[in-house]
Amino acid sequence: MTTQIVRVGNTLTVEIPEELAAQAELAPGQQVEWVPNGTGSIALVRQSNPPARTRKRKTLEELLEGIPEDAEMEKIEWGPDRGAEVW
Repeated sequence: MTTQIVRVGNTLTVEIPEELAAQAELAPGQQVEWVPNGTGSIALVRQSNPPARTRKRKTLEELLEGIPEDAEMEKIEWGPDRGAEVW
């Protein structure tokens, strides 16, 4: 698998093909390090202390499943209208 180095501002970047990232179990936002090996090449390795993984995002249905259908929210009085609000 080949890719190319691209300049973005003052940085050179390398795109990692999706298939290769999946095989290496790399995710967007994951911390990695570039490590020179002294022979004119570099390796990309996971950071030694990776941050905790973020939780899976819930769907709207999952967020609302515990609320009864007849539930009503408390009305909060914020004071008189200002501007062109229409209620």
